Amino acid sequence: MELQFLGGASEVGSLGLVVRDQGRTLLFDYGMTPSDPPTYPRPLPVNTDVAFLTHAHLDHSGMLPLLSRMPQARAVATPVTVAVADLLTHDALKVAKLEGYLQPYTTHDIRTLHHRFTAVEQRGVYRHKGVEVELIPAGHIPGATMYRYRGDRDLVFTGDIQTIPTHLVGGAESVNCDVLVIESTYAGREHPDRQETERKFRDKVAETVERGGKAIVPAFAVGRAQEVVMSLASSGLEVWLDGMARKVNEIYRAAPTYLMDAKRFERALGAVHIVGSASERRHALREADVVVTTGGMLDGGPVLYYVGEQYRDPNSSILLTGYQVDGSNGRQLLDQGTMTIDEVTIRPECEVLKFDFSAHSGHSELVKFAKSTKAEKIILMHGDQRGSLLESLKDEFEVLLPENGHKFTI
Repeated sequence: MELQFLGGASEVGSLGLVVRDQGRTLLFDYGMTPSDPPTYPRPLPVNTDVAFLTHAHLDHSGMLPLLSRMPQARAVATPVTVAVADLLTHDALKVAKLEGYLQPYTTHDIRTLHHRFTAVEQRGVYRHKGVEVELIPAGHIPGATMYRYRGDRDLVFTGDIQTIPTHLVGGAESVNCDVLVIESTYAGREHPDRQETERKFRDKVAETVERGGKAIVPAFAVGRAQEVVMSLASSGLEVWLDGMARKVNEIYRAAPTYLMDAKRFERALGAVHIVGSASERRHALREADVVVTTGGMLDGGPVLYYVGEQYRDPNSSILLTGYQVDGSNGRQLLDQGTMTIDEVTIRPECEVLKFDFSAHSGHSELVKFAKSTKAEKIILMHGDQRGSLLESLKDEFEVLLPENGHKFTI
């Protein structure tokens, strides 16, 4: 069995793994890094047979439309992932056009890929021409799945995993395998207690409102916005939601079995005011205590309107809830106290804080999960601090740290 990372081996982003086994060429994820400008993985093998998409986030799905240019290639994902990936890749193309970035594919490619997908439910099995792959819930976000490929050896590709339950989904399910290919995004780092983090977040929102300000909460449209809304569901605050998260909500509503508690999700959304159009934003800001809005890294989307209106108000707050990549406005705000909007640099006077709502497992959780698989070999990917995870696993397992482009046999 030969493996080769096209991207995402020693960095978070542009993940893609090619597995060649028994005359087949399989692809696990094929993403981009939504930086400024975006960066992309190595080209696809021309003989790709089947691609398996773990979940819809762009660092895993963002380049998959290129698969449509291979007449025989197929793609597999859960129904939720198929729907959300279609939404996100269309949006990525729109952003590329607006920003003048290279457009790596077309809307026709996205539509063609959509029709190439075979939707398989979680815990289901995909079989085609001797290929057998099992789907195992990965936590992280609704629809996220690990894949267990049954070849000469059982290989599990995790994608992104979260082993603890959240408002939206249960934790990743345990799985046995011969070879484990596991993400290491938070290698060497632990997350604070989730319940305590959410309590502090709600307290800060309430404190902001009590002093007469507005809480602006930038949040990723897929998973994070919904987690934040559910965290605020019983707060008694006026919560407004804006951006692409509205469309994601409808996809999740149509797939209740992929949610931890679909009825609770419905109740939470029922208590939220939806910003239906750009013209409603001024009204929303006037009425809201807290606005949850995309984009999560402050680089685009409705959040720029709300920040632009409130940044001079010392009573208001910007409460970040997600990872801020280097080069993003969110990272600039945390590190330098400034943001750049339409080429103008501003210094917000409102309070700025970051809360850890991560959908990834922390270091100890990754170690525990890896040990539970009883794998013979562990391959670490999708992280820039893999050495920390290596140190925790090397006494019990053979651990590999491949680099992008390098072919290796297991």
